[in-house]
Amino acid sequence: MVTAIVLSPSLDAAAPAERAAEAVTRSLCALVRASMEGLVRDAIIVGPAADDLAAVADEAGCLHIEANTAREGFALALGRPRAHFVFVLAGGYAPQYGFVEEAADVLNQPSFSGALLRRSPDSLMTRIAPALAQPVGAVARQEALRRAAPRDLSDLIRRLKIRRALTSRADKLV
Repeated sequence: MVTAIVLSPSLDAAAPAERAAEAVTRSLCALVRASMEGLVRDAIIVGPAADDLAAVADEAGCLHIEANTAREGFALALGRPRAHFVFVLAGGYAPQYGFVEEAADVLNQPSFSGALLRRSPDSLMTRIAPALAQPVGAVARQEALRRAAPRDLSDLIRRLKIRRALTSRADKLV
């Protein structure tokens, strides 16, 4: 079982992102199948007050953490997961079909230390070399995330030294 943390695209931005609430909502909707399959246990939305995410969280039945920076959001959110594993996803992205099965397989491996989810190829370079695609999500153990105290998603990946990438990708929605 996994706790999903969906990060608003407005975190650490100079100004609130346009359509941030829509981006977070679409990412949550993409995780419904994962919830029905038993992979995602609960969800936490992290974002600034200007994004009006409280209504989205209330409607979705998940927790909302108000924070102006990703670092502040991680600090508050990492004390709240109910599951041993945490899936952090950038708002506006949706894991492709096959993510649920692959993530479940990876989490059941005794040597699991973390895995990242990359964006679908969006340029010639990322089609030729998929490893160059931007990471937009990561799965890790809750206690490792707490010890790492990451500033943002890329810092999380760097501090936990996550090298394994899932073969499934995430599509940009908004």
